[in-house]
Amino acid sequence: MLHLRIITPTGLTPTVLRELAEDPGVTHITSQRGAATEPPGDLVSCDVVRASANPLIQRLRSAGVPEHGGITMTELETVISAAAERAQAEIVTAEIDTIVWDEVSARTSDESAFSVSFGALMVLAGVIAAIAIVTNNPVLIVGAMIVSPDYGPMAALSVALISRAYGRALTSFTALALGFPLAALAALLVTLAARGLGRIPAPYLAGQRPLTGLLIGANLGAFVVAFTAGAAGIIALGRAKSGAVVGVLVSITTIPAASNVGVALAVGSPSESLKSLSILLVNLVGLLAGGLLTLLGIRAWARRIESGRAIVRPKPGKGGSVIS
Repeated sequence: MLHLRIITPTGLTPTVLRELAEDPGVTHITSQRGAATEPPGDLVSCDVVRASANPLIQRLRSAGVPEHGGITMTELETVISAAAERAQAEIVTAEIDTIVWDEVSARTSDESAFSVSFGALMVLAGVIAAIAIVTNNPVLIVGAMIVSPDYGPMAALSVALISRAYGRALTSFTALALGFPLAALAALLVTLAARGLGRIPAPYLAGQRPLTGLLIGANLGAFVVAFTAGAAGIIALGRAKSGAVVGVLVSITTIPAASNVGVALAVGSPSESLKSLSILLVNLVGLLAGGLLTLLGIRAWARRIESGRAIVRPKPGKGGSVIS
C-alpha cells in the first residue's frame, strides 16, 4: 500500500475527503483542520491500495489539489490492519497496476539531469572499467557497472517519453550524451598514462583479451539482453525493488563498452573502438525499447482493468454502495 499526505485548502477539503471516502481502495483516513501553514490549509492523510492510486491521484489533480496544496506519497513496507485487508479485498485486481506513474516519475526525475556528481561517477566508472579491461578482471567490470549511474537517466528518458514530458526527456538524453563520452575519455586518458609508463599488462598487449570479446559483439543476442534488462528495470523501479535495479545494472555492458571505446583508441585499435561503440548503441537502444514497451504495456493493461472495474460494491462501514 501507499501512504498519501495531502495539503488542501479549506474550501477543497470536503471534496478531497469525499473522494477518499468513496474509493474502496482507501482506508485509514485522517484530517487535521488548519494544520498546514505553507501553503495554508488542512492536512489530510490516508493509505491507499496501489491499484487505486493512479485514478485517485488523477481525481485529486482534477479537483485542483496540486495547484493550491500538495500531495506526497510514500511506500508502506508493513501494514497491520483489518481495514487495510478489507481495502485490498475490495480491489479485485489488487496490485495489477505495477506502476504508480507519479511515483515513478518523481523517482526517475531525481536522477535524470547531468550534474557534477553524475559526471564524476561516470568518469570513475570509466576508469574502473578500463583497468578491468586491460587486466582481464571481471570483478572490476561488475564494480564499474554498479558505480555507473547511467541507468537513472535511461529510465527517466523512458518515463518522460511515455508521459510526453519532452523537456525532461531532453534533460535525460543530455545526461547520457555527456556522460558516456566522459567515461570513454577517462578510459582513454588512464590507458594512455598506463601505456606511457609501461604498465599495460603483457597478456593484454599480446592479444589475450577475454573480456574484450564481450564488448565488441553487437548482435541480436546483445539487443535481447538489453531489451529484457530495460523491461526488468522499469518494473523494479515501479515496485521500489532496488535490488532488482542493481541486477539490471550488472546484466548489460553500457559502461564497459563505453570505456573500451577509449581503451581501444589508446592502444591503437580504432576498429575495435568502433565495434565497442556499436554495442554501446545497441544496448542503449535495447534498454530504451524495453523500457518504453513495458510502460506502454502496463498502461494499456491497467486502463483495460480499470475500465472493467465499474462494479457496485458496498464500502465497509458506509451502508451504501460505491462505484469502484
